[in-house]
Amino acid sequence: MQGRYKSSNIYYMKPIHPFAILFMNILLSFSFLQAQNLSHAEKDSFLCKVIMEQLNGSYLGDCKLGLANGEGTASGLHRYTGKFKDGLPNGTGTYYYSDSQFYKGNFQEGKKEGKGEMHYTRSSMADSVITGFWSGDEYRGKKYITYTFSTTEQFDLKEISPSVNSGNTVSIEIATTSGTPNGVSAPGYILQLAELTSPTSCILKMQSRYESSFKSYATYELVGFPCKLFGTLSDGQTFEIELYKAANWKVRLYKNK
Repeated sequence: MQGRYKSSNIYYMKPIHPFAILFMNILLSFSFLQAQNLSHAEKDSFLCKVIMEQLNGSYLGDCKLGLANGEGTASGLHRYTGKFKDGLPNGTGTYYYSDSQFYKGNFQEGKKEGKGEMHYTRSSMADSVITGFWSGDEYRGKKYITYTFSTTEQFDLKEISPSVNSGNTVSIEIATTSGTPNGVSAPGYILQLAELTSPTSCILKMQSRYESSFKSYATYELVGFPCKLFGTLSDGQTFEIELYKAANWKVRLYKNK
């Protein structure tokens, strides 16, 4: 690139320093990349999907493989601002049900899960706020409770625990002290899971089953949380368990007999 200067009514081209040319080229390239990045971000947000009917409308935020993923805001019948995963509120965020009601806290797969606050705003008065813990989208109180369990059998040990991350299985182990000793004719006390059903819309599918002389072990795939399960044992006794949060659950029942 060159400039012009005049001498004796004759115009001559004045050279421009090479560093100035390099700087102008870098500036143009940077401006082009910014425009391209903005175009891609706007396109991703426009095509990004939130898979909750109440939030279908508009979305602005991070996107991955066509689904809201990361930080973003979705607006429809309701509005949510916070973290997303696979198109659903997941992590910390604020969910606005209306102008006078909103929840601020933790979510898992679109449901309130963990510590949070439900706010009811009132004109000329302080907000009415419920604080505590939610699981399976329901308020559970001041302690984080993720399941309920009841049984007609008297177990000596009961261990029920969910995985830290989300999941969709339940593994049930039932064991006794004596069982049936291998190679010995005198049997011990055998207790097994005879049947597992769900009286709710939770769908059960057996993945695996294992039985030994001392214990039985079965793993089921679950679809739909919260999930209520009704189990029948080999001695006719029963148990009922409701699993609130989506997780890979481990249930261990032991009888000293």
